[in-house]
Amino acid sequence: MPPIARWILFPALTMSLGWGLRGYIGGGPLGAMIPGALVALCLCLLLDRRGDDAAIVAAFGAVGIGFGGQETYGQTIGLALAEPTRAWGLTGLALKGAMWGFLGGPIIALALIRDQLKRRDILIAVALMAIATFAGWKLLNEPKLIYFSHPTDRPRAEVWFGLIAGAAAVLVWLRNRILWDFAWIGAICGAIGFGFGGYIQVLGKPYPNPLIGYWKQMELFFGFMLGVGLGLAAWRNRHQLTAPPIPKQSNIAAALLIPLALFADDMPARASYTYVGAVLLALALLYVPSARHIAITMTYCAFSIDFQRNKPSLDQTALWTFVVVSTVIVAYLVERFREPAPLFLLLLVTSVVNSMAKSFIPSSKDLYHLIAMETLFALIAISAVLLKPRSQQHQPA
Repeated sequence: MPPIARWILFPALTMSLGWGLRGYIGGGPLGAMIPGALVALCLCLLLDRRGDDAAIVAAFGAVGIGFGGQETYGQTIGLALAEPTRAWGLTGLALKGAMWGFLGGPIIALALIRDQLKRRDILIAVALMAIATFAGWKLLNEPKLIYFSHPTDRPRAEVWFGLIAGAAAVLVWLRNRILWDFAWIGAICGAIGFGFGGYIQVLGKPYPNPLIGYWKQMELFFGFMLGVGLGLAAWRNRHQLTAPPIPKQSNIAAALLIPLALFADDMPARASYTYVGAVLLALALLYVPSARHIAITMTYCAFSIDFQRNKPSLDQTALWTFVVVSTVIVAYLVERFREPAPLFLLLLVTSVVNSMAKSFIPSSKDLYHLIAMETLFALIAISAVLLKPRSQQHQPA
């Protein structure tokens, strides 16, 4: 395989799977941490970033992609499906997809180049991002000056402009070419992924009930394209993304920070995860032992709670016991196996297994379609593992 093909296909397939899982085992920003953490670990494997350094990159990836999860797009898809509003709906989807790459890409890159910047400047950039997100949301999104949801039927609060403003604040403050590279490539691929992903649903409208639902096809395609963009941006800058020296630090007590973000969606502010996420980024930067738990343990705990919430017919005491005990076990494994390869496999396997449990425990009437979806998830996961670079064979070249 040509080297560039692995740089593109490995993160693309991984993020495609992560996004398909996000749409099934955890929505919102906490669900978006699944593809974010997975793709960041992909880049670490390709760039030979290891140990605590890779943990920081994974934390920034989980939170950076999680930011975009605050955006609503269900009604935007509804506009795209209705012929009179189709062009406006598809425009909104492309813009929201561009936002995801324009913000998530530079946040991941920020962790990759953090040794090239002053820590003070990084913290200021994160603070400016939170301020600009709030300002953009209040100035344009809240008054619905440009609006891509239904204006009268249960109108949804949008935050896409606020998130774009937050990304712009980071880029303008730090003025770094690599950050801009990740931003524009991520934006283009995100726009293609979400824009055409929405059009997949338009094309499939006359043909109902496919084996893999059109919404899931949209998610898989969007994740694939965003992974292509991040992989391409990393490949273009691979010689400037070498790992900085970082002393090994271990402290499983850092897992106690998990509750900080688990209920961010329940906060009253529309951009609540941005404020919590900014704190998480600062923690990962200043208190390195927290980074791997932000990326892996918190993400695992979030989709485990999603499973519990979606199984009201099962014994809730037993489910809560499982959530707590399994999260403690994952926190231990995160400390025990500290390199990006085992952490990648840990998150990949636990998320796929969680998805299968959600599909088949208890059995569902829609078993035929669930088997097809879970089979596809498993095949993509196996393909991603086969593409994973082997030790000492993935030096940037």
